[in-house]
Amino acid sequence: MNTTALLLSAALSLFTGAQATEAPFDTAADAQTDAPVAVEEALPEPQTVEAAPGQISPEAGAARAQAWLEGLDTLRARFDQIAADNSETSGVLEIDRPGRARFDYDDPNPVLVVADGSTVAIADFALETIDRAPIGATPLRFLLQDELNLAGAGVVQDAGRYEGRLYVTLEDPDGEIQGRLTLVFDDADPDAAPDAMMLAGWYTVDAMGGMTEVRLSEIETGVRISPRQFILDDEDVMGGDDRRRRGR
Repeated sequence: MNTTALLLSAALSLFTGAQATEAPFDTAADAQTDAPVAVEEALPEPQTVEAAPGQISPEAGAARAQAWLEGLDTLRARFDQIAADNSETSGVLEIDRPGRARFDYDDPNPVLVVADGSTVAIADFALETIDRAPIGATPLRFLLQDELNLAGAGVVQDAGRYEGRLYVTLEDPDGEIQGRLTLVFDDADPDAAPDAMMLAGWYTVDAMGGMTEVRLSEIETGVRISPRQFILDDEDVMGGDDRRRRGR
């Protein structure tokens, strides 16, 4: 299951083109005709085009997203996840920056995802299994990393605005994280300070092109979260769902 997966693409690209056609070449007629050959006119000099109102450069989008993330301490929200196969799941997300996050899926989904500051653990209480991976190898790195340098690290591929939202697309230039992540922020006033924004969700596109969307609601920031929420031991997974709520 691609739990942290996400990505969004709200940019609209317009492609236009024209295909030139040539008349058949008649050797005999050409030999008998002394008509002047048409000379192709030089193309006009390129003109400077200003960015459309409301748009934002990748660098400016990166700076705005990074400022919001660096100002985030804790967050709790409901999440709704729409996977690439259109299946829908929901649950509770808790973030304690830097490094820690918890995705607790609603019943009957038996999955719990916990980032403890160094690793991400994905537990399946039905199968009584737990898998772990370094945070740096998952898209959660972009949300939880302590020292962010989104623009300088070359991870920001694009940024744009659409209907009061800011979209910032991230991709690991080193290829350690497969796919792309697009963070979505409610950002009605581009001139306001970054702390006026709010994370609304994200989209992920995996290495196979499958897209997952995560939407956040009932968002609270600056909330008190028990450190126990971000601890998941192997013995917590054994014995079924009765232990998954221990941290609550």
